[in-house]
Amino acid sequence: MAGSTYDLVVRGGLVFDGEGLIGRRNVYIRGNLIAKVTTEELGAANEVDARDMFIMPGLIDAHLHLSGIKGGSLFMGYLFDDARVRLLRAANWARELLIAGFTTVRDCGEPNSIALRNAINEGVIPGPRIIAAGAPLTQTFGHGELSHSIPLEWSIGLGFAEICDGFDECRKAARKVLRSGADFIKIMATGGVLSQRDRPEWAQFTFDEIRAIVQEAEKVGTYVAAHAHGDSGARVAVEAGVRTIEHGTLLRDETLKLMAEKSVSLTPTLAVQELIYRYGKQIGIDPWGLEKIAEVRESIANVVRRAKEYGVTIIMGTDLGFKTNLEIDMGRNWVELQLMVEVGGLGSVDALRAATSNAARMLRINAGFVREGSLADIVVINGNPIENIKDISKIINVIKDGRPKVEKSKLINY
Repeated sequence: MAGSTYDLVVRGGLVFDGEGLIGRRNVYIRGNLIAKVTTEELGAANEVDARDMFIMPGLIDAHLHLSGIKGGSLFMGYLFDDARVRLLRAANWARELLIAGFTTVRDCGEPNSIALRNAINEGVIPGPRIIAAGAPLTQTFGHGELSHSIPLEWSIGLGFAEICDGFDECRKAARKVLRSGADFIKIMATGGVLSQRDRPEWAQFTFDEIRAIVQEAEKVGTYVAAHAHGDSGARVAVEAGVRTIEHGTLLRDETLKLMAEKSVSLTPTLAVQELIYRYGKQIGIDPWGLEKIAEVRESIANVVRRAKEYGVTIIMGTDLGFKTNLEIDMGRNWVELQLMVEVGGLGSVDALRAATSNAARMLRINAGFVREGSLADIVVINGNPIENIKDISKIINVIKDGRPKVEKSKLINY
C-alpha cells in the first residue's frame, strides 16, 4: 500500500505474546522489529492474513547440535564423515528448522555452527538465528571425548571438543573458543549417555576449573552453559557461576533450589532421551548409549515437575544432533513441547513460554515476544497449541526479522 507507515502486518490472529494470550490482534512490523500490536485496522505495504489462526513468537530451540551427522553414532560420524559434507548437510537442517518455525536456535557444541551462523547472517543460506558455542570444553576422560578407548591424540584430532585440565588450561581453552567466534561457552560438567566409559552421575571439572571458564566468559559479556546429568557435578557448576544447566536428569531438590536462587535455568532435553530410548538400536546408537539411557530417562519427568515447583526457569531444547527420518527428528523439534506436556507434566502455556519468553531471557536475545520493540520473529499456526499442544506442528507461515520466510512449508524467495 503506497505511503504505508508499516512494512508488514500479520492480521487478525489470536495472539500468544510469549507469556500469555492477549486476544485477537494485528501485528504491525517496521524493518525487522515489531512496531505495534493492536486491534486497530491500519495499512501496511504487505499483509499476512492470520484471521482464524494462532500467532506466537518464533520458536527457540535452546539446545541442539548442527553436526550434519547421519545416524546415531556420534563417534563414527566425527571419525569417518568429511567435515565439509557434514557442514553441507547441516546447512539443509538449518532450512528445515526455519520451516518448522524455529527462528532462533542455540547450538551447544559443534565447530561448524560458527560458519553456519555467519552464512545465515550474511544471507548466503536460509535458516534460523544461530547462537553458537563452537567446540565445547571437556576434561580428559570427559563427556566431550566420545570414545575413551582410542588414543587421546585421536580424540583431540576429531576436533569435536577442546580438552583441558587444570585452571590454566581451562582458562586458555575458554579464550581459544571465544577467539574462534563462539557466542557463549559450553562445558561438560558430568559424564553422559553418548560418551563411552564415563557415567552420567560422575562429576567432571572442579570448581576452580569451571570458575576459570566462567570468568573468561564474563569478561566478554557472555556466559557458560553446562552439560550436567548428575547432581554433584551440576551443583559444582551452579556454584561456580554457570547460567544454564543442560539435561539435569539426576538433579536433587537442594540443587534445584539453588538454581532458582541463582536464576540458573534448566533445559530438560526430553526429545533426545525419548529418541534414544525408543529407537536407539534402530538408528545406530553406540552400545554404551543404549546401556545408559534408561537411567536418565526414568528420573527426568520428576525433575521437571520439581523444577517448576521450586521456580526454576525451564527452557526448551531438544539436544537433537543427527538425522533419523523418524517421528523425533531434526526439523520436527517442536516434539519437545509435546513431551514437556505429556512427559514433564507442564501445562501448554508453560511449554510455550519455555520455547519463547523463557528461552529469550536466558539467552539474552531480543526475541521470544510479540511486543513492540521485539525482533519480528513470528509464526502463524492453523490450530491452537494452548488447547492442544500437538497443534504446534501445524505451522503455516514463518516470519524472521520481519520477512516472511516460509508459507505452507515452502521457502519464499526474496
